[in-house]
Formats: sequence, C-alpha cells, structure tokens
Amino acid sequence: MRSVRLEDKTVGDGNPCYFVAEIGGLFKTFEEAKRLIDSAIETGVSAIKFQTLEAETITTKNNLFHLGVTGEVSQYEFFKKFEPSKELQKQIVTYANDKEITIFSAPSHIKDLEIMREMDLSIYKIGSDLACHIPLLKEVAKIGKPIILSTGMCSLDEVRESVKCILNEGNDQVILLHCVSDYPAKEEESNLRAIIELKKEFGIPVGFSDHSIGTTIPLTAAILGANIIEKHMRHPENRSFPDDVHSLTPDQFSDLITSIRKMEVVLGDGKKKPSYSELQNLQRNRVSIISTKKIPKGSIITEQFLDIRRPGTGIQPIYFERIIGMKAIVDIEEETPLEWKMLEES
Repeated sequence: MRSVRLEDKTVGDGNPCYFVAEIGGLFKTFEEAKRLIDSAIETGVSAIKFQTLEAETITTKNNLFHLGVTGEVSQYEFFKKFEPSKELQKQIVTYANDKEITIFSAPSHIKDLEIMREMDLSIYKIGSDLACHIPLLKEVAKIGKPIILSTGMCSLDEVRESVKCILNEGNDQVILLHCVSDYPAKEEESNLRAIIELKKEFGIPVGFSDHSIGTTIPLTAAILGANIIEKHMRHPENRSFPDDVHSLTPDQFSDLITSIRKMEVVLGDGKKKPSYSELQNLQRNRVSIISTKKIPKGSIITEQFLDIRRPGTGIQPIYFERIIGMKAIVDIEEETPLEWKMLEES
C-alpha cells in the first residue's frame, strides 16, 4: 500500500493512526477557537481541521436541513449563523502554526480555494458533499498538496471517478475517509467494513470520518485498519453548538487516542511466532521427551523408558516415534530430557 506524508507524519499501514480533531462549526470567536486548539494539542491529536465556507456559495436559500442535530431548518440561515470570517480563519491558522500543530481546512465552494491558498495550508480536506465535484477536485489536485477525501454518500464508482480525477492531475497524495453523512450517524449504518473494501480497491491510506455518538465506532474503525480517525471535538467552556451531540470533549478524545494506541500495540505485526516472553518461558513450560527410569548405556529405547512432560529442553514430541529403537550411547538418568547427542541409530 502507498503511504502519504502529512507534514512530519506518515499515514498508511504500518504507521500509527493519525488523529484529526474537527473543530469546524464548534466555535464562533477567536477565544473559543483557541480553547479548542490548546485542548487538541494537550489531547495529543495529529492535526486540527476546520471548515472554510460562506452561506452565499454553499447552498441555495430555499434548501433545508433534515438532520437530527438541526431539525428542519434553512441551510442558508444555518450556515450564515456559523460561517467563519476570513479574518478569523487566518487568525486560527496563525495561532495553530505558532503552536506547531498541523491545521487544515475543507472548502465548501471552488471560490474558497482563494483564501485557503492565502493561508498556505499543508493539507486540503474535501468533504463528502463535494466528493463528486470534479472541477473542484481538479483545482485542488493542481495545488500539489495532500488531499484527504471524504466519501460519505458516495458509491464505489463515484469514488473511483474522483480518485482518477485527482491522479490524472498528477497528484498521488490521496487519502480516503469512509464516512456516514448523517448527524449523528446511526450505529447500524456505520458499515465499517467499507474501509477494507476501499483499501483493497485503491491501495492507498483509508481512514474514518466519524459522526456517531461516543467512541465505540471510531475505535472499531481503527481495529479494522483505519489509518486516520477524524472526530469532532468540543470544549466544555464554549457555547453550545449543534454538533456537540456527536463531538468528544478533550478528555474523551484523549481516552480514544489512548485506547487506539493500546490497540495498535496488542494487534502486533500479524506474524505467528512466539513472543519474546514466550521464548523465555518455552523451555520450562513446554513438553519434551523425558526418561521415566534410568536408561543404561547401550540400551535400545522403548516406550517403557519414555514419557512426554515438562520441561521443553529435550527432544520435541514430534520425534517420539523416530527415537523408538535407537540406542543410548550414554547412561541416561531418570527424569532426564532426552537429547540427540545421547542417542544413535541401532
């Protein structure tokens, strides 16, 4: 599988899971954004992501939301209420850069690329709503920066077209995110095995953008091999926002990271072999062929002389039938693990 470099970290199989704290839609002021950024850093995330959008270009004025977190409301009015100003976006990018934490954004319209270029972002996220926006994908691909493409609401054929579009522009720094575009997402619709399908199909890193409640589903995604976990993070001191319901507090996010890091350790490399500790225990705790009575030198070995017991320092049981009929060339004391140097063909 091809890996992708995101600033100082490599994303892909064999590398630690990359954690993205989504803070878009969870702040309205610079102070609220700073709380989120500071908390995200303390939590140990790899990067912070926000959203670049304007109500005027993201939707028509008569389009409605029908989501659990919003109810039936005007999308235009909703986005107008939460759109971050260009000045605020520049402030939070500068603040995050000064704190030396990776920060990036997702456009909502092709016009948003202008401000994103000004902010000199190192990564471009494409949300599920724009995953099939081929003109936008072409423009982003030409920028030459890594692209994280969410695939919520997409069929596999649509993902193929989008990935092909990016690759055709000469940009192979692509990461896919499996995603369920519902807020909050329902457990029974998670379909996490799609992560495996996407990896098999494209041979590139695949992560999971999560909108479920709690940490069970993103943890399961990581167990299935998700290379990135993106999850909303809220701050308890900030005002309430619609996305709070499927967001994690900093403490919850920290617990998720800790759990996944432990999971990465316990999964190991997948090769069946004795562990280091097992190798230390093997000789005492395994069985081998043992003499049950004294075997005088020159005796022919018969089953009456033998048993299979601990320790495992002697000839392994797989050779039990082979040594029957061999001759002892030394005196072998009772309860002695047999060794090949004690025997010869008769």
